Amino acid sequence: MQAIYQYVQVVHLFFATIFVGYLFFYVVMLNLAAKKAGSETVQKIKDAIDSAGTKLLFSLALILVLTGGMMMSSWVNSDIGYFATTLQKLFMLKVLLGFAILILITINLVKKDILKNYHKHALIASLVVVLLAKLMFMIP
Repeated sequence: MQAIYQYVQVVHLFFATIFVGYLFFYVVMLNLAAKKAGSETVQKIKDAIDSAGTKLLFSLALILVLTGGMMMSSWVNSDIGYFATTLQKLFMLKVLLGFAILILITINLVKKDILKNYHKHALIASLVVVLLAKLMFMIP
C-alpha cells in the first residue's frame, strides 16, 4: 500500500475538495443568492441541482470512503492498534463521520422527503472531518 499511498491521497483530496465545495455552494451560496434573486428562482435552481446532485454526492462520498479505506491501514490496524494514540482516535472519529455522511446521502437517495436539510448537516460534518484531518497531525 505504501507504494500507491501518495497517489490515493491525491485522488482522495481532489474528490474531498469537490465534495465540500459542492456542499458549500448548495448551503451557503444558494442561500445568499436567494436574497438577491428571490426564493422561487433559487428553489427552481435547487430542484434542478437535486436531480443529479444527490447521485453525484453519493458517488463522491463512495470514492472518498474507498480511498480513505485504502489509506486507513497506514494509521490503524491490528498491529499498531485502533485507539492507542490521539491520532488514531481522531482518525476513527473521521471515519465515523464519513460513514454518517454516506448514510445521510443514501437515505436521501432512497427517500427524498425524510431529510429536508441534509446538506447543512453534511457540510458541518465535512468541515469537522477537514478540521480533524489537520488536528490528527498537530496534537501529539
